[in-house]
Amino acid sequence: MNTQKVLYADSSFEDLRDFENALAAVGATVVHGGCKIPEDVIASGSDAVCIVTELIPLDKTIFQACPTLKLVFTNNVGTDLIDIPAATRCGIRVCNNPDYNFREVAEHTVALLLSLIRKIPVADAYVRSGGYDYNHLSPLKRFEGSTVGLLGFGRIARSVAKKLTGFEVRVLFYDPYVKETRIGQAEKTSFKTLLQTSDYLCIHAPLTKETHHVLNAETLKWMKPGAAVVNAARGELIDTPALLDALKSGRLSRAALDVVEEYASLGPDHVLCDMDNLILTPHSAWLSEDAFEQCKNDLTNEIVRFFKNQPLKALLNPEVLDQPSRN
Repeated sequence: MNTQKVLYADSSFEDLRDFENALAAVGATVVHGGCKIPEDVIASGSDAVCIVTELIPLDKTIFQACPTLKLVFTNNVGTDLIDIPAATRCGIRVCNNPDYNFREVAEHTVALLLSLIRKIPVADAYVRSGGYDYNHLSPLKRFEGSTVGLLGFGRIARSVAKKLTGFEVRVLFYDPYVKETRIGQAEKTSFKTLLQTSDYLCIHAPLTKETHHVLNAETLKWMKPGAAVVNAARGELIDTPALLDALKSGRLSRAALDVVEEYASLGPDHVLCDMDNLILTPHSAWLSEDAFEQCKNDLTNEIVRFFKNQPLKALLNPEVLDQPSRN
């Protein structure tokens, strides 16, 4: 039997036997490319029917160089790695993996938020250095009665809002794609009002051309003096130099970042790492053993559906179904 090729361009999983066996059962062979750059994808996937990527961007150059390609799967929640319009023009379906980690990211967001409010990292470092005077942490403010703003209101932000229910805080959100004016305890407002009103701003927007540097020198000036920012979405949503200026000037009191621009440059000498009003974590908000397993399972199930000609659950460009088949 002739099998169809699935290229997993850059897998981070140590064990994908279940994935490989499930696809073998529907007539597909998984090839692990070990790809580092887009050119590697073309070299390994020119005859692939499906390409899975985690970190490598896929654009029209790859789509045109892979004439048998019918499905691209980004094994992430975010879709910024894939040129979806180009894929659609080439008749290629695009899917992401939207559900496997939203619980973890919401939990991490709340953990960062509470750590900022109670200055947990500062307290820990102080005690480890030999200090034990609680006045070192002053001033601290009560969380109850404050306003939390959620920029973007998809799965993750809605989970954050739900988890905040017991804290007796006001929750506002801005999302141009959400029509409802109130969901649960969360109230919709304008982008500018969100920034002007929030004591704590949690960012959950996708990275697009429109949202790149959505927090910048101008918009950060709209924020309430002394407010704090939590970002567990994409580093490029914040203009880093503008954020640093806001933190140094005191316009922002604190920030917590699970993601930063140009993270590879982080280290002891980086200015971000020398700020005691900033918490940094290594893009780990999504991480748990449960998320790993669900990620693999959801990936497997979606691609099996593709080979069985069943409806795809996470199809990002359904309009491609109205086009003639690529082959």
